[in-house]
Amino acid sequence: MSYRLREGALGARTTPLPPALGTGLRPLVPLLTEEAVEAVRRRSEAHSQPLDHAHAESVRTVVGAAAHAFLDRIEDGSASAGPEAGGPGGSRGIVQTFREFGAGEARQGRTLECLHTGMRASSSAAWRRLSRADSLDRDQVAALGEALFAFQEEICTAAAEGHARVRGAGVEALRRRRSRLLGALLAESGPGPQVRALSSLAGAARWRIPEHVAVALLHRVGADDPPTPPSDVLVDLDRSEPCALVPDPEGPGRLRSLERSLRGYRAVLGPTVPLARAPESLARARELAELVGRGAVPGRGVLRWSDHLPELLLSRDTELVAELTRVRLAPLEGMREQQRERMADTLLAWLESGFNANEAAERLRIHPQTVRYRMRQLEELFGAGLREPGARFELELVLRARRLLGSLDRGRPFPG
Repeated sequence: MSYRLREGALGARTTPLPPALGTGLRPLVPLLTEEAVEAVRRRSEAHSQPLDHAHAESVRTVVGAAAHAFLDRIEDGSASAGPEAGGPGGSRGIVQTFREFGAGEARQGRTLECLHTGMRASSSAAWRRLSRADSLDRDQVAALGEALFAFQEEICTAAAEGHARVRGAGVEALRRRRSRLLGALLAESGPGPQVRALSSLAGAARWRIPEHVAVALLHRVGADDPPTPPSDVLVDLDRSEPCALVPDPEGPGRLRSLERSLRGYRAVLGPTVPLARAPESLARARELAELVGRGAVPGRGVLRWSDHLPELLLSRDTELVAELTRVRLAPLEGMREQQRERMADTLLAWLESGFNANEAAERLRIHPQTVRYRMRQLEELFGAGLREPGARFELELVLRARRLLGSLDRGRPFPG
């Protein structure tokens, strides 16, 4: 029997390898194994993670097992042996060995880069030694190289599968713990978690307890992938109100970093509060989110509650603002609706422009003479009130409220 590369792999060479080659190479296994362990050791030290004795022995064991399994294949000619092949040295056995090794590395919090380095080092060493063997012709050397490469890919893939399985389970468990912590911090039915309970929840969630936080309500506006905020931001997209709790939101560059990480999402960020008052920040964020949802406050990215206080104030008691509007804009009641709209828009632009007709015209995109003509009409209607500071303040207040709130209920236009 002779070892043949599996059908379809890397050109599917079928050049046979003599079974005796496997037997003749057995004495090299300890040397190749030590070269692999040394390669792992050097990489670990380069990354300030010295290889301890137990880890070195683990690497030595699996690399040695891999070397013997590869030679077994040459000796028994298991050309068609796939991952389901049996036998102590068959594919199934070595694949399971490397899956378990990868899972163990994940449990220890280690990556697979060191293992891959070791496997590449041992394969390279084996290739250097085997390719110089006098008993192999050129085609056999090429077949041996392909077989080594395919075998290395097989066992490294197995290790990666085991690593990913454990790591995936760990990531999901951590996500659940962070979700429970977020739920406890935002609970509105009573006092938040006690100090001891909070410390326990935060420790399990790998979360450092901050002094101040802000809560952001999240709304997807086109993203296909979930957001990837900084690791200290608690996020739960499965809540009825997807949200994030942001520690120390006033920190330098914090909001800019958050906005970059939330591309494809709109975030309505509540005020910064002490951690124990996180539900208050959520409630405030809801107020602004309602205005955003109704179109009264436009915007994308991160919208801060503190940047929209006038709009929030005017929307707090719409009946009261509506009554003030009726009183202050009573001089316009006799006009047709379309004319009333034009005059109200002109008056607001004139007030916001500091009584400058040219600037008001730019805001309205009309001719300055049109603004002056309308203002003469408005002065006749409102009289001296247009020049009295208190009256001007109330006029601008209700006109801004009209602009903000007038379109919220299409069935009942805002008074004025």
